[in-house]
Amino acid sequence: MVKINRTTLRTIEILELIASSERELTLSDIAKALDMPKTSAFDILETLVFANMLYTKENGIKTYQIGVKAYAIGSNYSKTSLLLNASEPIIKELAAQTRLTILIAKETSGEIVFTLKQEPEKKIIATPNIGDRLLIHTTSIGKSILAFSHKQERLLEQIDFAAQTDMSITSKADLMREVEKIKAQGYAVSNRENESYTFSIGAPIFDHRGYVTAAIGTLGLYEASYDPSQHIKLVKAAANRISSLQGYKG
Repeated sequence: MVKINRTTLRTIEILELIASSERELTLSDIAKALDMPKTSAFDILETLVFANMLYTKENGIKTYQIGVKAYAIGSNYSKTSLLLNASEPIIKELAAQTRLTILIAKETSGEIVFTLKQEPEKKIIATPNIGDRLLIHTTSIGKSILAFSHKQERLLEQIDFAAQTDMSITSKADLMREVEKIKAQGYAVSNRENESYTFSIGAPIFDHRGYVTAAIGTLGLYEASYDPSQHIKLVKAAANRISSLQGYKG
């Protein structure tokens, strides 16, 4: 009979709990949910932080979030997942059509995390890597998710409106006006809102329940003469194709 290591099982349970939670969890939350001593939970959590499987946030109270290494490991599985397996040929086609970097990201703990990326043949700028996190309200992908999310109010409460650039949205009222616009047109843009030199287009991806599960977007250099209209059509079409492959009927 195989001997089961209890600490290993506890470690997996902690990772699963944090990954599935819709809110940020403290040490007390985790210990209570898993019915384990705080000292034992703390030792495992801090080891996972040291190994970059988790990272911590401190806004008056310390909470634990899934880390970059966990996303990197998970990305190997995600290549065969329904969403990303369906997306891969579509983003390759979109990168060739637009000659821009194409990214897919999901929301987690009020931020977006990149899960798939396709560079064009001639890469012009440095772009986020799989597992990287960005603010939800300064990116076209993030705003696309925010506009259609069933937990929009909760996400809005988590936003720190500190400006990233002179073009960043810095108030909830302005963001809500942007959200209504995005819902009406079915896509979002980020015009130098996250970096002062980039322009991006994003559109939401839905699952069979009609929930927004991710978003797809372009990322390229800002140019004053750039007309995004054709790329907007292509991004929306790509998002619709991926959504359809996930069983979305809307």
